[in-house]
Amino acid sequence: MARILIIDDEKGVCEEFSEVLREEKHEVDCAFNATEGIQKIQSQSFDLIFLDVLMPKMEGREALQKIKEITQTPVVIMSGYLPSHKEKSIVDSGALACLKKPLELNQVFGLIEKALESKNKKN
Repeated sequence: MARILIIDDEKGVCEEFSEVLREEKHEVDCAFNATEGIQKIQSQSFDLIFLDVLMPKMEGREALQKIKEITQTPVVIMSGYLPSHKEKSIVDSGALACLKKPLELNQVFGLIEKALESKNKKN
């Protein structure tokens, strides 16, 4: 079981994604903007963070940078549209991976497993 934070301004995305993850017995929390997500990261521990790129107030790239200053928790970037050259740039700046929406569940579950394996190696 993983403790996962989803940061996405689309409540429907958060609700549906949370439901799928909870069915797999993961503990899930949602934040509907980057500022709220960063506050949760400062006060709680997560195994993996899913972060949307396009959000009001603070976009995903800026949020990724701030998250990386706070925690070593792996961050997966999500986007409805992300050109491949930007994908590479985001991964180079510290994201574990970039996923295109709609999310491919096999990829999601593989990344959760990878994050848990990495955490277990550190402990």
